[in-house]
Amino acid sequence: MRRGFTYTEVLITLAVLAILFVPMMQLFSRTLVSSSVTGDSMTALNLAKWQMERVKNLNYDTSRFKEIGSTYVPPLDEPAIELNGKKYRVYTDIDTASEPLKVQVSVFLEGRLKDKPIVELVTLLEDMTWIKGQTGLAN
Repeated sequence: MRRGFTYTEVLITLAVLAILFVPMMQLFSRTLVSSSVTGDSMTALNLAKWQMERVKNLNYDTSRFKEIGSTYVPPLDEPAIELNGKKYRVYTDIDTASEPLKVQVSVFLEGRLKDKPIVELVTLLEDMTWIKGQTGLAN
């Protein structure tokens, strides 16, 4: 009587292992893609928050914001912001027809300015210059 595995048993075992291994590799691959997308989203969200705070801290009156209008940061003729190996552009859209002013900050990957943004933030800015005049606060 021989002890050991036959060639057929070894082949069946390898086939079963291969069938179980393929879904695990697909899961691993999807996890890597999801991790990359999440990293891009977090970077874009932080850029959008940064730009929104910059806009709010400018402390301009409504007419000054209307004068400035919508802009890219950095401007299109300058290199994009490079973070975590990717390049981003931040677009600040000021809706001059709304009162209070609607400010929308969108973050795009460089080269994909026509695509859907990675992140969008929206806020309303009220013209508070009349309060400063009444309270004597300086600009």
